[in-house]
Amino acid sequence: MEEEKKKPFTNVFQKLKNILRRMSKKKRAEDEAAKLAAEEEQRKAEEAAKLAAEEEQKKLIEEQAKKRAEEQAEVARLMAEAEAAKEAKVKREAEAKAKKEAEEAARLKAAKDKEEKKKAAAKKAEAARKVVSGEVGTKADQEKDRQYQEEVKRRAEQAKKRAAQDAEEEQEEEASIDPVTGEKISTDEGQKLPVYLDKYLKLAKTGDDIRVAISSIQAHPETSKNLVILGHNGFGTVRVGEDLARSYFDLGFVKSEKIAKIKAKQLNKIGLDKLKDLKGGCLIIENSGLVSPEKLVEVIKNSAADVNDYVVVLTGEIDSLARFFEQNQEIVDEFVYLIDVHKIKERGMSIIARGYLKEKGYKADKTILDRFKASLGSMEVGNIDRFLESIDLVMKKCDDRESSNGETGKKTITTEDFK
Repeated sequence: MEEEKKKPFTNVFQKLKNILRRMSKKKRAEDEAAKLAAEEEQRKAEEAAKLAAEEEQKKLIEEQAKKRAEEQAEVARLMAEAEAAKEAKVKREAEAKAKKEAEEAARLKAAKDKEEKKKAAAKKAEAARKVVSGEVGTKADQEKDRQYQEEVKRRAEQAKKRAAQDAEEEQEEEASIDPVTGEKISTDEGQKLPVYLDKYLKLAKTGDDIRVAISSIQAHPETSKNLVILGHNGFGTVRVGEDLARSYFDLGFVKSEKIAKIKAKQLNKIGLDKLKDLKGGCLIIENSGLVSPEKLVEVIKNSAADVNDYVVVLTGEIDSLARFFEQNQEIVDEFVYLIDVHKIKERGMSIIARGYLKEKGYKADKTILDRFKASLGSMEVGNIDRFLESIDLVMKKCDDRESSNGETGKKTITTEDFK
C-alpha cells in the first residue's frame, strides 16, 4: 500500500491569510486614529464656536448699553431745556444757571452710567471666559468634559495595545520557521548560494524566505518543491521565478535546467502535451490567480515525479492567490514555500539594481544609481521584470558605446547610456 503523504506544518494559503489579516488590522487601527482625530477637531471647533458666540453676545450687550445711555442722556437734555424754557420767563439768570446745572448733571450721570455699564460688561465677559476655560462651569459641563478626556485616553491605550499585539504577532509569524516541521530554521549565511540570487538576499523578508525555502528543501527532499512568488501585482516577478528555477537546477533540486514560462490565461487554453519536453525542469505561471482550478489540478498531476517530474512556480498578487487557494483546498499542501516580494518599494528596487549590476560585472557610480532609481517613477510599483529589462537595455548601450570606442569589456556605465 502506498504510504500516506505527510501533511506539512504550514502552507502558502495559511501564510497568505496571515498577511491579509495583518493588513486588515493595520487599516482598522488607521481608521480608528483618523476617527479620534476628527472627533478632537470637532470638539475644538465647537469650543471655538462657543467662544465666538459669547464674544458676539458681549459685543451686542455693550452696544445696547451704549445706545441706552445715549437715549437717557438725550431725554435728560430735553427735560433740562424744557425746564429752563419755563424758568426763562421768570428769571433769565435763573434759567442760565438752571440750564448749566442740568447739563452738568446730565453729563455726570451719563459718565457714571457708562462706567457702570462698562464694569458690568467686563464682569460678565470674565465670567464667560472662566466657563469656557473650565475654571468654572456647571457640574454637567465638567462631567461631560471629564468623560470625553477619559474616552480619548482609553482609545489611545487600546490603539497602543493593538499595535503592540500586531507587532508581536507579525514578529512571530515572520520568524524563520521550517514550513515542513514548524521548527525554527537558521537563515544565517552558510552555504554559498548562486550569485544571481544575491540581489534578492539583501532584501530582509525576501532574502529570509529564499534561505528558508532552500534550507527546508535540502532537509526534506521528499516534500513538494513547488513555489509561490507573492508580488505587488499579478505580473512583474517572472524574473524572480526564473532565477529561483535556475537555482533549483544548480543546487540539484531538479534534474533538468529547462524552464518554461506561460501566462495563466494562455495555460487555460492549451493541452498539457505541450509540456512533455519539460520533464525534470520548472514551469513558471505568470498571474497564476487566473488559472482555472481544473487546469491547475491537471498541471499538479502532470508534474508528479512518476509523470513529467517538474516543479511548478506560481507568481501573482495576494488577493487573487488567496482566493485561488481558498477555492482549491485539495492542492493547498502542494505549495509549501512562499517568497514574499509584495512589499518591495523604491529602496528594495535600488538594492536589486545594485546587486544586478554587480552580478553582470558592470560598474556604476551614485549618479548612475540615482538615474535607475528615478526611472522607477514611470513603472508599476514592484514590477521587477520591467525594471531589470530597463537595466539590460542600459547595459547593452554601454557595451555598444565601449565597443565603438575600442574599450570593449570595460563595463563602466555612464549617463550617455540612458539616451
